Amino acid sequence: MTELDEYLEIDRKKIRNAIKLQLPIEILSYILPRNMEVYIQKVTDAFLEECHQEHLKEYINFCLSELLINAKKANTKRVYFHEKNLNIFDPKEYEEGMQSFKEETLENINYYLELQRKAGLYVKLAMRLTDDNVIIEIKNNSKLTPFENERIQDKIRLAHQYKSMEEVVTNVIDQQEGAGLGIIIIILMLKRIGLTKDNYQVFSNDEETITRILLPCNKTIFAGVEMISYEFISMQEKIPVIQSHAEKAMKIVSKASDGKEKIDRDELIKIVARDLPLTLLTFKYSFQKDKTCLKIEDALSLLSDEELKFIYSESNPSCAYIDSTDEIESLLLHSERTAFFAYNLFKNNNGLHKYIDADVMYTLGLFSALGFFLLETATEEQKKYINELAAQYDNLMEKIVSMFTNGYASTFIKRVYTKRFGLADDISCLISSWNSIEKIQEENKFSAKVLYLAEMMQYYDEKSVDFYQIDKALLTDFKISDEKQFNYLIKLMKEAHSNYYDDIE
Repeated sequence: MTELDEYLEIDRKKIRNAIKLQLPIEILSYILPRNMEVYIQKVTDAFLEECHQEHLKEYINFCLSELLINAKKANTKRVYFHEKNLNIFDPKEYEEGMQSFKEETLENINYYLELQRKAGLYVKLAMRLTDDNVIIEIKNNSKLTPFENERIQDKIRLAHQYKSMEEVVTNVIDQQEGAGLGIIIIILMLKRIGLTKDNYQVFSNDEETITRILLPCNKTIFAGVEMISYEFISMQEKIPVIQSHAEKAMKIVSKASDGKEKIDRDELIKIVARDLPLTLLTFKYSFQKDKTCLKIEDALSLLSDEELKFIYSESNPSCAYIDSTDEIESLLLHSERTAFFAYNLFKNNNGLHKYIDADVMYTLGLFSALGFFLLETATEEQKKYINELAAQYDNLMEKIVSMFTNGYASTFIKRVYTKRFGLADDISCLISSWNSIEKIQEENKFSAKVLYLAEMMQYYDEKSVDFYQIDKALLTDFKISDEKQFNYLIKLMKEAHSNYYDDIE
């Protein structure tokens, strides 16, 4: 195994995790040497394979090769103009600089590449899988001039007039910017795989120039994953409850078994509120009285002592008692910490909502690991049925089952389960779409941002995500400017979490 292969193996794990969480994965380079281009190609191949779009590798890598070179050249152009004391945004000075740009930079490319590095000008590949698309972007932090943008948009429009390379070579000449064929060839390549002009975008914001390729997901595979997610939940008749955790609740309610003593509800909530399945069990019965109650303490107050004795008992038919594992304990810790972080973030940032407060946010945070928990505790009967359903897709069976069991289905599962469980549509969407905030109703956006940040803090602390994968605009909303500040916030939250439970235990 070569050194590159070793790095790739590490990155494949990160790629799978990014796909599972629908987070971006990025590679950044300042001078883009040849070995980095090879590395980017291999990571792209792995990403497309994990998204089950491996048949597009040849086309996409051709496009990326051209786009990476374009982005690198744009950065070189900026330092070249700076060296020549020319204003790249002035049309006349731009024309003047471009007369000698290509020749002079080719003759002394290492010098200009070093200037790019010192100036902090980078080329970045970003890839992300969403519910609808595989998004691939090439970014560089050199803003397009209006005339560069106009020239690019003209080439994009022009490309859609041609059907073959012969037509392009015969008709396209752009001496100043080179042959002008690159973008047009890319468009033709994308048209070959059934994409339209809407799947290729070039634009600038205040910080970067971005070229985006939108690849639709493999509809058959993702429809299969969604379908078996619904079927998986339809078989979820009981709540998987950890035997050892339930016994703690049983011990509390059993103290009042003679009817003379009242159940110590303060002690009971300390057990229930830290445990996702016990919380689900509580809401299963409290929802029969009030489906709008999402506070754990209030849910317990809706239930009589006799009801609680039945709920937390070996004879409750709603429970499927299971033994714990390290993976289950890890998921429950993730759930409980995310809930604690969400509670404090909401409370400390003056969160306001007509029916969501900090206590409700705690509950919603506790549901964070629900999809993964249900997958981890799947019964043998469920697993067998999933394989039988996936077998209907013939040669795609293995890919569908892989996508389902590796965790991508957790979002579907969470959404379907919570709606079936009795949560309102907007709350179910909020719980299951925290990483697609643009899809959340406006009145729930702040709550979604809190859930997103709370879970990112926990994933980051678990070393499951890197800081760059966290939405920068959202971090700004919470006045987090850099990774050092983010680490400090997590440290404070973990200390508060530890102190709080030290006090109650």
